Amino acid sequence: LLFIALYQMDVWAAYRMKSKWDQDALANPIAEVTARQFEWRIRYPAPGKKLQETPQPDDLYTVNDLHAPAGRPVVIKLRSEDVLHSFFLPHLRVKQDAVPGLVIPVWFQANEPKAYDLVCAELCGWGHYKMRGQLSAQREADFEKYLKDLQKTQFDDGVPVDVETAVAVGALEALVNAVSASVSAIAVPA
Repeated sequence: LLFIALYQMDVWAAYRMKSKWDQDALANPIAEVTARQFEWRIRYPAPGKKLQETPQPDDLYTVNDLHAPAGRPVVIKLRSEDVLHSFFLPHLRVKQDAVPGLVIPVWFQANEPKAYDLVCAELCGWGHYKMRGQLSAQREADFEKYLKDLQKTQFDDGVPVDVETAVAVGALEALVNAVSASVSAIAVPA
């Protein structure tokens, strides 16, 4: 009897919980949130791309600063890097344990564009008290702009790029390659 009860838990979860989720949001999570002592690390896909299981070179990262579109259901992938944590958005009544080794989908909907507290509700170590973050719910256009701005700042190397600079850099690279080929062609006496 116990076996049947445990075996049916997935059926019950699918019927009562998973069937109620927004399937589009579930197929397109907006971010991956990784809990670690004592911060929330957030990974977004590059603008216009879908979040992959493994990190991609063009993914975007923040710490303790989760942004999401307001007014529609969104899904994040929750994981823990070290110990048990608890992802808690008290104003949205969302609470989910982050368990090491598991990737847990968490869905929520922030109806108003504003800032919400993001805290850890599980005693996770000496620095637990400072494991705080913020969910910034934004209009869809503002969320897209945030991702594009984050992409610009994350991949900015401080060198302004314009057409003249790009042509000059290309010419300089061609010159360096030609000089390198010339130098390697010169035989060095032994």
